[in-house]
Formats: sequence, C-alpha cells, structure tokens
Amino acid sequence: MTAARGSVGAAKGSQLVQVATFPLVKTYSDALFDKVTRELNARMQTVAKQLGGTLSGPRTVTAAGIRSHQFDVTTGKDVYEYTFVLQGRREYELLCRRPSSSGDAPCRQLVRTFAPR
Repeated sequence: MTAARGSVGAAKGSQLVQVATFPLVKTYSDALFDKVTRELNARMQTVAKQLGGTLSGPRTVTAAGIRSHQFDVTTGKDVYEYTFVLQGRREYELLCRRPSSSGDAPCRQLVRTFAPR
C-alpha cells in the first residue's frame, strides 16, 4: 500500500487500485452531470493517446451513492478503468489497472466499497 498527499493505492503484480483527490474550482452538483461528461471525455481522449491505448465509455456507475462517470483505456495487455466521483468541491479519481485477460472483480470492488472522506 502506498500513500501520498491526495492519493492512496495498492498494487500486486500488474494490478493496481488507487484513489486520488483533487479540488474543484466550482461546486459540483448532479445537474452538471452531462456537461461534465463532455469535459471528462476530452480529458480521457488525451489519456488514451498518452498511453497508446483505445478509449471506451463513458458509462454511468454509482459509487458511494453518487452518479459517476467511468471510462476504460485498453493498452494491449492492460485495462485502465477510471471512475470519476464528483461531490461538492472535490473530485475523486478511482483508478484500477488490471490485465485485459483477467476479470474486473477488483475494479468493481473498488467502486462498490469507495467511501469519500
């Protein structure tokens, strides 16, 4: 397990789960969900390009009772699953990296057990 200012994570082999927090400039409310989807999609297009992967999503998931955005970036042998949980003036970025040949159980567990602080 590793912790740095604003993030915590754990890794085993090529698998990784991590939660990072970032401040938001403006207060987020669910009424902004669709507008934020466009912004996150543009950001994730850039991430996929940087990783040399392909982007899928967005999907809508629920994390900690909050409607959230989720994207996958597939890079050959790995899948990076990003879940963005926005609440008030804070963004929580849940990242789960797993081999593309394995199931997504660790990623689903990360989203299911996430609790903002």
